[in-house]
Parts: sequence; C-alpha cells; structure tokens
Amino acid sequence: MPKSSEFKRRIRENICPRCGRPSEDGGLCGACRAAQLRWYSCPARVVSICCPGCGARKEAGLWVETEVPREELTNTLVKQAIVIIPEIHDPDITISIHDKSSNRSVADCRMSGTLFGEPVEGSCQIEIVWQKEQCDRCSRVSGSYYEGVVQVRATGRKPLPREIRNAERIAREVEEALISSGERLSFISEIEETRDGLDITIGSQRIGQEIATAIVRVMGGRYTTHPKLIGERAGKRLYRITYSVRLPKYTKGDIVMVHGRYGEVQSADGRDIRISDIRDGQQRSVPEQKVGALVGNVRDAAEYLVTFREGDTIGVLDPGTGESTECRIPPGMRAEPGDRVRILRTADELLLLG
Repeated sequence: MPKSSEFKRRIRENICPRCGRPSEDGGLCGACRAAQLRWYSCPARVVSICCPGCGARKEAGLWVETEVPREELTNTLVKQAIVIIPEIHDPDITISIHDKSSNRSVADCRMSGTLFGEPVEGSCQIEIVWQKEQCDRCSRVSGSYYEGVVQVRATGRKPLPREIRNAERIAREVEEALISSGERLSFISEIEETRDGLDITIGSQRIGQEIATAIVRVMGGRYTTHPKLIGERAGKRLYRITYSVRLPKYTKGDIVMVHGRYGEVQSADGRDIRISDIRDGQQRSVPEQKVGALVGNVRDAAEYLVTFREGDTIGVLDPGTGESTECRIPPGMRAEPGDRVRILRTADELLLLG
C-alpha cells in the first residue's frame, strides 16, 4: 500500500467520530468524553440540626459537641454534600453563601477541574435548612433526669468552706474532661450546699464514680456506693446510686496534739494521719484515734515581728494588739530581731510554726 494511503488511513482512524477533532485512539476525544459524563452532583438541600440550648449538632443520628462558627459550618456542610468523581484532577470548589431567613441559607457553588485532559466547570445551588432540636443532654437536664448523687461529708465535723469550694471545683473539672472526651450524658445537673456538706446531682453513674474518686484522691478520705433500684427498662434493672464521700476528720495543715507534742497534718485517709512534728520536723504516721486534740490550722497563723532573741527565747510583736510577748523557739529554727515568723495562738500559748 502506498505511503500516502497509509497516512490517510491513520488520520481517519485518529479522528473523533463525534466532533471530528483529533483523537488518540480513534474513539471519542477528551472534550466529547467529558461532555457526556456527569462528573459532579449536588443535592437540592442540606439539613443541619442543632440544639438551641448547648449548640451541639446532630450527625448521623448522634449528637456531637461543636464550637464551629456558622459560616465555617455552612462551608463544611456544602462541601461534604457535593460529590465529584475520582477521575477529576485538581478539583476546586468555590462557595458563596447568603441567608434567606433565620433558618434558611443558600449556597451558590462553582466547581472546576480537569477531566480527560480537558478543563471542566460546573455550578449548582444548595439550600441549607437550619433546624432546632433539643439534644439528649439538654432534654435530660430540663426533665430533671439524674442517675445518682455525690454526697460530700466529713467525719465528725462539717466540711470547711474551703473544702466545699475545692470539692465543687474538682467536680466541675471532671465534668468538663468527660464531656470533652465525648461523654455527653456525664453532666452535673445541680450542686447544692447543705447543712451537712455538699450534694452533687449527676446525670450518669460514670461521672459519679469519677467525681467521688477524684475528691478522695485530692482531699483524702474514702467513699462508698449505695445503689437504689428504681425500675426496669428492656429487662434491665435501673439503679440510682448515692456516692457517699467521707472526708477525713483532720485535713492537711491542721495542727494537732499527739502524745503531748504538736504536729502538722500532712495527709489523712480516714484511718491514719501523717504528721510533721512542729519542734523537730520529723514525720510519722499515727492512727487517727491517737490524736489528743485539734489545736487549729496553719491558715489561722499570723505573722509576728521578732523584737529580740535570748537563747531559745524570742520576743514577738502581736500584729493585732501591738503587745510584745515572749515564746520559745524550736531547736534549729532561725529567728533574729527584725525577722517575721508565723505563730498560731492557742488557748494556752503561742505556737511558733516557722
């Protein structure tokens, strides 16, 4: 066959049968293939369900926490709704959003990319519907639902105001940590200071156990659980649990009398206490029942000015009355005229703490 005939045959074989433009294999060219392929799809509308109480959003039937601004959330919802086929190279989506009303927005979308070596463009419009629905947690809170109570009490005394504040702070920190980790129903519905201590009403048994454990770990003492059967659901027994937290009789910083010597409490677990001897600084553990008396707490100590020193006796100036008083200084403690020392006034003497 002559060369000219072969050349003409190859030209005919490499022409697109639809548009007549060059084709690599004699089939449809890239432009015609791209034109007949639906390379993107957009839904007519997207629905976003948010809780008006806490701002949580419903995704695939589950409530999730979100702090994303509405504009950013809208862009995410629209981009997730647009489907572009994998054959598109370098896809790009541009979104312009305007609000029609308080619960309706419209997104004008433009898509572009490369398909079969040809640039392609498309556009669509998506309506965003903003629905409000109370989430599972807010529904339980508003319905006064609870699964237990953490009761904070102290052995042989009423919890101190600082202990009440500390226990409440610990409970809030536990709640925040659990919710941040996805435990949405682990919430505190109420914290109430009572005549005997603190009551923390909780939405799940998980948070009740976590709060009780954390309070005991930080403040000492022990806790016990007391379940109460309240019914059944789907054949499963339902309980409400009281977590009874007992703070130790003595707390860190208490000054106690043990075997005729003063000691500062370092820790307590409800059975034993660890004290640091005021005179020599030595630490030891003693059973709680061995404590002779509670003298006070280091927080009650005041700063006194040292006016003179003679051997193991110092003169100090009372910051309240301005009177000069003498007291003995423990061995090894530094206290010179002009220094300030912490002193706890007991019923019988001035106790030099350092």
